[in-house]
Amino acid sequence: MTKQQVDQAISELISKYVFPFEALVDVHTRLLGCTDVHYAAQQLRYLQNLINAGMAKKRRK
Repeated sequence: MTKQQVDQAISELISKYVFPFEALVDVHTRLLGCTDVHYAAQQLRYLQNLINAGMAKKRRK
């Protein structure tokens, strides 16, 4: 995956799920100015893990 693809995947998750505010702030802070695709992918996995753990709820349409 490219950094752009990871960023897009993160954006899609954020648009589809309601995450804890603290998690969003943490991810945003970590990705601010980040150019490392592996680090960004780690943040994507973190958000996916929150979904799998039931800590993020699907947004209503």
